[in-house]
Amino acid sequence: MATISSMANNTYLMYKMAQDNGLSLTGSSSTSSSSSTSSALAALTSSSSSSSKTSSLYSSSSSASDMQTLSSIKNGYSGLVSSYESTKKTFNTELNSALSDLSNSAKTVANMNFSFSESDITTNADGTKTYSDSLTSAIKNVKQLVSDYNTALDFFSDNKSVSNRASALATEFADTTYRADQYSAIGITVDSKTGALSVDEDKLATALTTESDRAANSLGSNGLAGKAESHVALANFQKDKIFPTATQMFGDETKAVSLYTGSTLLNISSYATTGNLLNMLF
Repeated sequence: MATISSMANNTYLMYKMAQDNGLSLTGSSSTSSSSSTSSALAALTSSSSSSSKTSSLYSSSSSASDMQTLSSIKNGYSGLVSSYESTKKTFNTELNSALSDLSNSAKTVANMNFSFSESDITTNADGTKTYSDSLTSAIKNVKQLVSDYNTALDFFSDNKSVSNRASALATEFADTTYRADQYSAIGITVDSKTGALSVDEDKLATALTTESDRAANSLGSNGLAGKAESHVALANFQKDKIFPTATQMFGDETKAVSLYTGSTLLNISSYATTGNLLNMLF
């Protein structure tokens, strides 16, 4: 998945361009959005000495340079927004895929027929075992559920720093550890650190054929499949809020930066041009 680092880099480049040209987007000591905006506007409209990098836009010696800086900010801001939207789209695509696959495999196991017997396993002369078609299908279904569960678990674990909701869901999916003994009895091992699952196929086959009720309780709607469906429902309920908004991710400084884009930039350009004409005439 695309990481947030590319967006952070764009943010840094955008701020660096402004600072290199004497503009402050956030202010040296301000932490609030209103003071950040005021500081930025003050930097644009300051009329200090001509040698200062933050001289007025109306000064003929600095207006061109300041307009170049504003254009750079606009381009940087556009790149930042584009990077954010691209990353958000990738995140949601992977999220939807993980939840959809897990939902399907969970429903398959929840509705599975657990009526197996020891006759579903045949021991060959060489000691190997052959499973009946129905048992083979059941094992495949369980292994798919485990695989899809791990995929969803990995997704939220890898992205838990994206938001508090993602972190909470990572914790929810990792809750398999408290059922470790129950799952172990039917051939499913739980990683004590991550909550990831793994399947011992032979042990699972034995459990399905000799303890079918226990296996059904541990895997079906009251077990792993039901737990997976519950987690999917929780994630889907808040799916649109898992990935943070641009303001939540980058802070209120984006509001200040947006002041220098679009029609505002054009207005500033016209004012600067008028100032240059006046300077030439008088």
